[in-house]
Amino acid sequence: ISFLVFKAGADAEITSNWNRISWQAIRFRPRILKPLNCVNISTTLLDTPFSAPFFISPAGGGKLANRSGEVLLTKAAAKHGILHFVCNNAGCTQQEIADARGPDQVLYWQIYAMKDLAGTEREIKQAIASGYKGFALTVDAIHVGKRERDMRLSIATSEGDSNGLNDDDEDSGLSGGISVSRLAVYSDFDWITAIKWLRQITNLPIAIKGVQCWEDAALCMHHGVHPWLSNHGGRQLEGAPSAVETLLEIHQHCPAVFDKSDVIVDGGITRGTDIVKALALGAKGVGLGRAFLYALVFGEVGISRAIRILQLEVETAMRLLGVASINELSPSHVSMPGSF
Repeated sequence: ISFLVFKAGADAEITSNWNRISWQAIRFRPRILKPLNCVNISTTLLDTPFSAPFFISPAGGGKLANRSGEVLLTKAAAKHGILHFVCNNAGCTQQEIADARGPDQVLYWQIYAMKDLAGTEREIKQAIASGYKGFALTVDAIHVGKRERDMRLSIATSEGDSNGLNDDDEDSGLSGGISVSRLAVYSDFDWITAIKWLRQITNLPIAIKGVQCWEDAALCMHHGVHPWLSNHGGRQLEGAPSAVETLLEIHQHCPAVFDKSDVIVDGGITRGTDIVKALALGAKGVGLGRAFLYALVFGEVGISRAIRILQLEVETAMRLLGVASINELSPSHVSMPGSF
């Protein structure tokens, strides 16, 4: 059941699969005869330096993978100097995760604006008091996507002769699923009111998670927040663009976004080469969610192993491209197809 919860995507999961495939459509353009004594993969994201440009994305359900939950993600992130962007739907509490930090470790906190906005405001203030240094407001889930893998599981595990069907409610079991466990979110925000509300609470760095077109990335830049290109892991709108497609849109229509904002991406990242492609296309930080939940099954050692694999893959890709540091990467190092 845990795997099905983590794996579930919207509808037939075409978008979830496309997230992964779309990175493969980008090809490298290596430069040769470039002397390299060492490779430095460190970077800065939302004003904080980290040892690597990839991070543990906010993803709920950690205790489904391991009874100790997300605190193990935090400890492994501390060991390797990478970011843990904590999910507000984590199985461990905000304070438990804060208490698991290593010396000088920086954590960021992801939020949904719930219908009880006062409760969300308390959550943000408590995160600040607990030492979290940045926030991401997820905005692409004002309505839950239809997750058919969840629905099939619900039918398969239902009791009685009804096979999960309910004559009293024609819509029962037709949307959402067991991979969704949060309360209703606040759906009345627009750009002005959302940013104003957040800025009345904190001046810490803010990312808007769920950007899926260049126009909204440009609005992030205009409002002084950072665009997080994401389609919710392919779990919301079937047919939504991958982060690659949105990166290419921004290059075409509003490249200033890359100079004035920290662009973050996630979705379909499975290898260090995917990370390097995203960096070459202008991303500052690259998130992985499911990958680290799968690694969490093996405890802290499993997460550390996953981090080390990705570090080595990023370093290897950079060496073979002929670059010594993240800031040397550029669109000239990749070949972008004219159309997906």
